Amino acid sequence: MDNIKCKICGTKTNTVKKLTIRKKYEAEYRLCENCGFMFIDKTLWLKEAYEEPINTADTGYVTRNIFLSKKTLMLFSIIFGSKFTYLDYAGGYGMLARLMRDYGLDFLLYDLYTPNLFAKGFEYKNQEIKAITCFECFEHFVSPIEEIEKMLKISKNVFFSTRLLPEEIPNDKWEYYGTEHGQHIAFYSLKTLKFLAEKYHLNLNSEGDWLHLLTEKKISPLTFKLSLLLSKFQLDVIMRRFLKSKTISDSNFLKK
Repeated sequence: MDNIKCKICGTKTNTVKKLTIRKKYEAEYRLCENCGFMFIDKTLWLKEAYEEPINTADTGYVTRNIFLSKKTLMLFSIIFGSKFTYLDYAGGYGMLARLMRDYGLDFLLYDLYTPNLFAKGFEYKNQEIKAITCFECFEHFVSPIEEIEKMLKISKNVFFSTRLLPEEIPNDKWEYYGTEHGQHIAFYSLKTLKFLAEKYHLNLNSEGDWLHLLTEKKISPLTFKLSLLLSKFQLDVIMRRFLKSKTISDSNFLKK
């Protein structure tokens, strides 16, 4: 009997799509009737998919980190302030953490699977954290609730990116399936994020597609979207004039 439960809310799921992963593995996509979460149940290819922790075909890695660093600078400076310590969770090579420190925000890095190339010396070691960034990770989670709860134990404010699942299941050509690399196995709808916010007694702000904030603070949707929009007009450059870059001080620290 088909009785596979949702990894988010534990209710019934149904098979809505089958695709071939990495040109040889058959994947069955399950959709939750209750919270709108879609996931792949059996992921036999993950060890192979993560032989390189960062997908080698991800040529947008550098550009994306620069883009997101500017969004984060404006959002965190406006919503939380510049006097706190922040954390890039599952932050890969440490590029975003390094950029944020260069801008003047105290950012640390946490990643169990990827070598820290750019933020050495600034790893997370149970410091007090005001807010977390977690970019392009949610869709990789085998056990999403477990990972989300790990983050929420560190901070109740999580700014993250993941492409939302449309109301109508996308056709086979939807890029976010990532069938060529096989690392994307979890897909969240706006309904899923609302369920998570209610489950953990948090407030959800979303731009409706890619960037989202779960937070203990009550923030108006206008403030959230405006904070993200400001970097489009390069106001992040002006913001950086009011902050003190950590580039030189970090170098001096590491030399010691």
